Amino acid sequence: MRSITLSQEETGNLIRKVRQRNLKKIPVTNQYEFLRVKDRDIFFILHNTGKLVFQESEGMSTFLNDVLVTQGCTVIGTDEAGKGEWYGPLVVAGVALTPKETINLRKMGVGDSKGLSSFRIYEISRVLKTPGIETAVRVLSPEEYNILYEQFKEKKKNLNDILIWGHTGVIHDLLTTLSKEKVKVVIDKFDSSQRSRHFETLEEFDVDIIEKTGGESETAVAAASVLAKSIFEEELKRLNQKFDVDLRNTSPEDIPADILPSVAKLHFRNVKKVVS
Repeated sequence: MRSITLSQEETGNLIRKVRQRNLKKIPVTNQYEFLRVKDRDIFFILHNTGKLVFQESEGMSTFLNDVLVTQGCTVIGTDEAGKGEWYGPLVVAGVALTPKETINLRKMGVGDSKGLSSFRIYEISRVLKTPGIETAVRVLSPEEYNILYEQFKEKKKNLNDILIWGHTGVIHDLLTTLSKEKVKVVIDKFDSSQRSRHFETLEEFDVDIIEKTGGESETAVAAASVLAKSIFEEELKRLNQKFDVDLRNTSPEDIPADILPSVAKLHFRNVKKVVS
């Protein structure tokens, strides 16, 4: 089963299409369900919240094509992985989706990586890495991250400024690739006094940058979240194998001091206690 969240417009489209096609309704099973439909190879449950849970099938895919609404232009979304972990890299990923790609990924159930299983992250990231979908990634190894953090710190800047630097970089790379296409850019909202200055580097492209709290509701941002998480996990596996450690299930004090700068973000409080 897959699930996506419908907008009010899409919910209206769905109800209208059920009526127009005279699809067979079946009784709901609890107070949270608004509608259940099972007709040939179309089966779905619409919840009161707008969440749609459905069984994948050719008929369901065709039905959703008539329900889902797109932006009408290419949308760039960015997200990061690794900023909250003391170990591993910082990964910033950007994904540019055409309207058709957005629909296809929504039908796959793309959502914020925090709500997806490891297998689903792997499955979706494989699709995102296929030729045709435009992506851009910046990976800072722990060593590179530590150097950059100190450089930013000397300039009275912090982690938010590093994130904006990374997001701006992948957006710039994607806009350069997309050239003259009509594009909308959506990112998670940042708190930084340097935000405007960083975004000035994108003015040459004449695009609107939309900052949203909870940006993962945008498919392109959710896709970037999945891609960033996937690459973070790949890099973490590489570090574990290289240094014969299990970073996710250990503590900084259990890591040999000579390899700590190669696997850890040194400004984290639990790491500083070990290195100071």
